[in-house]
Amino acid sequence: MKTFTLNLWRRYSPQSIILLAFLVVSAGNVFAQPQVTLSPNTLQTINVGGTVNFTATRNSNSSFWPGGNSNFTYTWSSTGPAVVGFTNNPGSGGSSSATVATFTVAGSYTVSCFVQEGGGGLSATSPATSVNVVVPAPANLWATSTNGTQVSSFTVSSGSYISGPDNIFVPSGGSTAALGKNPTGGPGGDNFYWLPNSSNNNGTISIWASTAVGGSQSNVNTTFDVNAGSNNDLGFVRLAMDQAKTGWILAGDGSTVYMAKFASNGTGSVSPVSVPVSLSGGVAATFQNGDVCIDGNNNMYALANNGSGLTQIFVGSLANPTVTLTQKWNLVAPGGANFSGTVNGVAFDILGSLYISTSTGLYFIDQTTVNTQGAGTVVCSLVRTQSGLQDLASNFFPTQTQLPVDLISFSGILKNNITSLSWETENEQNFDHFEIERRGDNSGAYAKIGVKASLASTGRSSYHFDDNLAGTNGTAFNYRLKIVDIDGRFKYSNIILVRRDQNIFAGIKLSPNPVVGGIATARFEASENSNVVFRVMDMNGKTMLQQTNKVYEGINSVAINNLDRLQPGMYLLQLENGTTVQNIKFSVAR
Repeated sequence: MKTFTLNLWRRYSPQSIILLAFLVVSAGNVFAQPQVTLSPNTLQTINVGGTVNFTATRNSNSSFWPGGNSNFTYTWSSTGPAVVGFTNNPGSGGSSSATVATFTVAGSYTVSCFVQEGGGGLSATSPATSVNVVVPAPANLWATSTNGTQVSSFTVSSGSYISGPDNIFVPSGGSTAALGKNPTGGPGGDNFYWLPNSSNNNGTISIWASTAVGGSQSNVNTTFDVNAGSNNDLGFVRLAMDQAKTGWILAGDGSTVYMAKFASNGTGSVSPVSVPVSLSGGVAATFQNGDVCIDGNNNMYALANNGSGLTQIFVGSLANPTVTLTQKWNLVAPGGANFSGTVNGVAFDILGSLYISTSTGLYFIDQTTVNTQGAGTVVCSLVRTQSGLQDLASNFFPTQTQLPVDLISFSGILKNNITSLSWETENEQNFDHFEIERRGDNSGAYAKIGVKASLASTGRSSYHFDDNLAGTNGTAFNYRLKIVDIDGRFKYSNIILVRRDQNIFAGIKLSPNPVVGGIATARFEASENSNVVFRVMDMNGKTMLQQTNKVYEGINSVAINNLDRLQPGMYLLQLENGTTVQNIKFSVAR
């Protein structure tokens, strides 16, 4: 043993002998390299401006970090589109170090921590954690929450909950279940208006207003008597703002409904006036709970509940001197049973669907579910369980809502001098007839060439009309439908163009529809090879996107590009090859 030790000292330096001894001692412990772990270690998704709390932990057995002085430095680093702020960089300490990472720019990041022992000791770097930083979706729904004592915001999308309620301000005048919000910007200001619950004694109401953040709260009218000539208390008082920033009040005392309106004036005084109103197909006793909202065509949607399980939607045009609210749908739960909630609020989303609130939650009425579970019904589905919600408001005024009569498709084919027009509809309650109109070029006036009476179907209906052009000059013909309701109100369809000797597209579909994520494919059958122009147009006929593709006889699939540039809403996809123009409707969601 002495000889062996002497030979070691002669052959190796003292430092080598020490290292060899360390290796021998560590062999029984299965030597491990220095390691650093990071928490959290899974993908983090946060909003711009948000933070993530990270902790780096080293394996603390001193035998894993040989040769140093046990003074450790923790240095935090990141990769990504911008510099990440760390509250503790570099940090020092024992077995771990914590930091708060702040992300100010959207994008994809990774975060890691480098640990170095002083005095020439070893070092190690943690595995990286990925962080996805996104721009938060803006609030798009407002509520009187906490039993009407807060005005709060929600962020929702196509029936899905994103965030909220986030409190904005406490409304003066006491709790409220009547809230309205002006459209953003422009004359009149982006204001809230509300009616406190305590302001309906003997029919006299009090109207309050504020800025969009709750500032400059003012009592803008204290003396308006909604049911002048009657001393009955009002059990139902609701408020909505239209896109022209006019406030509309609907009230009821159990036997009569009343309506009034006022011009928005920021936080200045307002002067309401009474508006004659009547009900068709319903009774005033139903208006015990509920709310009102207004679409972009100046139609009021009134949600009414009798407190005993009956919930209905009434619709009426505000353009007429006397407003008639016509009962159109009963609310049902998924599966068809009567909706049992006691409703408090209703508001449109940008796509024309509805959110409603009850004392127990936030619900959604998808515009595509009209009449799908029985004639005259709409399905109401839970979005989020939430207690204390009262009224709802939004500043969306959609014109493309499918809750009125909905034109699903409209197309035309010209063959042997006969134009064959075809169209499909849904939800024809209170609808009277179509007037088919034609003009021979792009500058002349439209003329009525035919009438189709309503099929009075509660489901999907198909129509057909042939126009014989044998004695008509010209090569290009524009067609549109005038859609006339039973009360004389009407709207026009989109315009289609047909030409003599045209090519024919058939079975046009866009998938998916609604478009989510900006990717969709048009599929259709072409009768021959040709170059086709694809246009995406808004509902006013403005071209938003355009591309040209070669198509071939038979079934074609064409990717429609750049749909991610579109705002959520309804659009038309138009196909034109120089002789044929056909349109289909689709929506974009986020």
